[in-house]
Amino acid sequence: MKQIIQVFITDLRMNLKHWMGAYMVIVPMAILIILRFFIPSMESTNSTLAIVTEGPNAVKQEMVEILSPYAKIKEISSIEAMEQKLRGIGSVEGLYWDNDTEKYVSVLEKSPKGNSVYSVASQIIRQHYYQLENGDSEPIVTFKAGVPEELSDRSVISPVASTGGSIFFVFMIIISGFIIGLGIVDDKENGTDRAILVSPVTKSEYFIGKSIYPLILILIYAIIALLVLGLMDVNILQVYVLVVVSLATTLLFGLLLGALANNENEAIGVGKLLSWVVMLAILGGTLLPENWQWAVWWAPFYWIFDMMEGVFTKDIEWIEIVWKSAITISLTAVFTVLLRKKIIKGLS
Repeated sequence: MKQIIQVFITDLRMNLKHWMGAYMVIVPMAILIILRFFIPSMESTNSTLAIVTEGPNAVKQEMVEILSPYAKIKEISSIEAMEQKLRGIGSVEGLYWDNDTEKYVSVLEKSPKGNSVYSVASQIIRQHYYQLENGDSEPIVTFKAGVPEELSDRSVISPVASTGGSIFFVFMIIISGFIIGLGIVDDKENGTDRAILVSPVTKSEYFIGKSIYPLILILIYAIIALLVLGLMDVNILQVYVLVVVSLATTLLFGLLLGALANNENEAIGVGKLLSWVVMLAILGGTLLPENWQWAVWWAPFYWIFDMMEGVFTKDIEWIEIVWKSAITISLTAVFTVLLRKKIIKGLS
């Protein structure tokens, strides 16, 4: 234990003195602040209705006027153009007239997994026809700031916070791996690694000591991220369990970086390449349709991202965390075995 603490203290001093150490502490905070600016406030979350107003599927002007007080109206020329609008960023609903069924069709944009949503347009139209048929009867829908009781279990977390927060945690794993890898490279450049070979410090103690500072950093940033992104009502224990689970993947990233690079410039280049591989898996998991998600199942980082997003949207149970964590650790072990010779050779 004494040797592990000594390695940790030496590693901490090196990171505090080195400009890259300061850079990797400051940049995550800057990213969090930027994400925070993109999280919409209650006042900016009004829906936009993309309404087809031309051709056979046009919504009557009377209905457009009825809907306009409750949402921003965007007039669209066709169903195809409406669907294109729904692929963009923001809270958008589509609306058109179906001649076959002689009914209005409300179309919702894609929402995060498990995030039930309801259509503003459908409620307003329903209320309009109800009052037409029932004269001066009381409205059946009351519009107010809040969530209807029947939808009280839906996620109210902004996708910017849930998805952005999940990507941020993967980014912190990469940063932590960078810290470990750069520490190893620095020891190689200074000849410290050769001195360690004849010291009482074992290789296991050396790598454990190198992992303490990155672990502390990511644990601290976990709380900071939850505070900044407004996610303090999630299960914090689940967040920290995932941080610990991800430590194995972080260590593999750092060891591979330290093994492949012989100096700081090489380490930055190799780290960028490894980061692109990691982010490719995350982008695949984010952008690919569900039936193609298997294409990125090979990446441990994908499973970490998937679990984090589940925690942030409150859509994951402990049993799911257990088996997905097992997959993450197993995949990390497989990659460790496959890269074992390369890592040993690079660190020798």
